[in-house]
Amino acid sequence: MRLASESTLRARARKLGYSIHKSRSRSIDEDNLGKFALVKEDSKSVVLGERFDASLEEIAEYLS
Repeated sequence: MRLASESTLRARARKLGYSIHKSRSRSIDEDNLGKFALVKEDSKSVVLGERFDASLEEIAEYLS
């Protein structure tokens, strides 16, 4: 299975009630590892990548 593009993954997440947030930090530290976070929209709770440490592959797997 090939990895979906970021925009395709964002659309799938939106359909399922999630949003994907990309780290905007210019420096990597223990609280922000520079990748992605998956947020459940209704509760605004982070379900994956609390420290912006989730990859797009991990998010795709979680949503499948």
